[in-house]
Amino acid sequence: MKTKTAITLIGSLNIIQGIAFYFGAETLTKQSFPADMLTKEAIEVGTAMHWPLAMSVTALGIIILFTRNIPTEEAKKVLLGIGIAYTFFLFNGLAQHFTTPVNVPMPALITLALAAILAFYTSQKAQA
Repeated sequence: MKTKTAITLIGSLNIIQGIAFYFGAETLTKQSFPADMLTKEAIEVGTAMHWPLAMSVTALGIIILFTRNIPTEEAKKVLLGIGIAYTFFLFNGLAQHFTTPVNVPMPALITLALAAILAFYTSQKAQA
């Protein structure tokens, strides 16, 4: 796969995910925590905390998209960095899912894993 294609897919995915986090913040909060922890105040705080996460993910997507047209060798480095970063996000999500009461959504973890694999693969196999 070309670096431009991989970067476009990953950047676009981030923007879509960020928008979904923003508009689905309350739903995500309710799905992520056990019912006995979901007081009105906890839902308000959880929802409010999803908004900056949403903006960060969206901003990351925009930054990634701005790297689409850089030369292949530099793009491969960007993709390697994305793969490393997504691996950290994935391990954090898995740790939260399996060691805390937080129910990290499996679709989010699968998306992180696939994006990391795509980034790593393209960073190693793309041709100039």
